[in-house]
Amino acid sequence: MIAATVAAAVAIPLAGATTAQASSWHFQGAYYTAAECNAAGRQGAILWGPLFNCSPMQMDGHTWYALYVH
Repeated sequence: MIAATVAAAVAIPLAGATTAQASSWHFQGAYYTAAECNAAGRQGAILWGPLFNCSPMQMDGHTWYALYVH
């Protein structure tokens, strides 16, 4: 009985943390071109899954592409 209570007390917060972590986007890198960003997203899909996004961002007068993974 006590072991089941302890297991539930540990599992419930962990499940919530995992869900919150899995539902957010994370910055993975910045690339000079959209093609480089897309290639990096496809190559890294084995690590972070098939969901990635390349978003343009302005920095020092140049458009960089930020790779965000889900």
